[in-house]
Amino acid sequence: MVHSGVRMRNCLHRHRRGMAAVIAMLFLAIFGTLAVGFYAAATTSVQVSSNEQRVLRASMAAESGMDFMRYQLARISIPYGVPQEWIFPLLYLQLQANMQNTGNLSGRIIWWGGTVIHVPATYNRPIVLDAAQGSFRASIYNLGQKVRVKVTGTGPDGRTTRAVQLDYALAQRASAIFDYGIASRGKVTTEGASRVRGATDPTKGSILSTCMSDPTPVVIKGKEVSGDISVVNPNANVSIQNGASVGGTTNLQEIYASHVHKGVQEPEFPTVDTSAFAAYATSVYTGGNTLVNCRIPANTNPTFAGNATIRGVLYVETPNRITFRGNVDIQGVIVVQNSPTGTIDSNVLDFSGSVSARGVETLPESYGNLRKMTGSFILAPKFHVKFSGDFGTVNGSMLADKFSMTGNATGTVMGSVINLADNAMTVSGSSEIIIASTGTTNYPAGVFFSSNFAPLSDTYEEVQP
Repeated sequence: MVHSGVRMRNCLHRHRRGMAAVIAMLFLAIFGTLAVGFYAAATTSVQVSSNEQRVLRASMAAESGMDFMRYQLARISIPYGVPQEWIFPLLYLQLQANMQNTGNLSGRIIWWGGTVIHVPATYNRPIVLDAAQGSFRASIYNLGQKVRVKVTGTGPDGRTTRAVQLDYALAQRASAIFDYGIASRGKVTTEGASRVRGATDPTKGSILSTCMSDPTPVVIKGKEVSGDISVVNPNANVSIQNGASVGGTTNLQEIYASHVHKGVQEPEFPTVDTSAFAAYATSVYTGGNTLVNCRIPANTNPTFAGNATIRGVLYVETPNRITFRGNVDIQGVIVVQNSPTGTIDSNVLDFSGSVSARGVETLPESYGNLRKMTGSFILAPKFHVKFSGDFGTVNGSMLADKFSMTGNATGTVMGSVINLADNAMTVSGSSEIIIASTGTTNYPAGVFFSSNFAPLSDTYEEVQP
């Protein structure tokens, strides 16, 4: 009986020892499986993170490349009036001049294939950002009035690529020329009791000279210039004499310290295109003192001794000397033909009487869309424009190759006075020129600047590399 009980206990112990081994092995399998799962999950996360990092760096390289191309296209300058078929070749030539032989391309070149420009030319030699950011290449496609830029970015691994695309259109470059009351390519001199003042803000009565041919491009001997004086030549002399007031003070030390600026950046001077106005000049001058949408043929050289009336467009062909000895009432604009011939000696607009001038926007509705072509009063390249009488309020800017304001020439210019050529400009006698310049946001009709390429943000998209 005793032996039988012992055998049962021994059997039970053996059985328990077998169950413990099974349970241990079961836990070992579970922990092993979990370990393998954790390892697989961690490895997958690392791989996903690495993939996302490579994609992100490739995308960043593409975006950096697009920013680079946006900067380069903003530097492009396409002159006004260039034929459409010349624009893309000019773009290529300017990109080539601006970018080749620079550190960005590092010996690489730009390639032009007629309808596409590749930056750089070689597919497998992209522009390198840095070792951690990858590289990019760009292609510019000719779309006629626009261009399309596709930038492909490659991550630092050299395999992962992403691409973005954006269209660009020509847009006129903003010029600061109309921020100045008087802007001249030639020397500017004020004399006598003359004044140049801002109409709504004293700073609008400012003077700019870009003249490099005269060591003293600005001489102030008149009574006042209410704004500042700026010259492009960094070594120029600016002469302030006879106790003149500049920038609101007669203290010479303060004037030269705070109101005279040398070495300023030269703003772009505009191109004048009067072809839109020419369409309205439907009558030809044959005499008389009333001119309505009138064209004055070359070499007519009329003198208006009595009162004269101008309505709409007065279109002047060249050469021509037009003299107003009496009072003249202008409701409209005076322009000259495109590509005028002659010189400032053979082309003259001389106003010796008083001038009353209103803009085209005040014309009756019967003048149609001419009423919308606002902002200009005189557009006269190759002309010498003279004022010696009172000219009241002029609703528009005046542009010519030379201006002389003498005697009691007094008036308000709702715009700017732009001396287009390197000819001396004089404001003398008791002249008082009051300026209300319009700035860079409101260019006069018939006045144009060069263009660069501006991005069209709504065309941005990610595309296949």
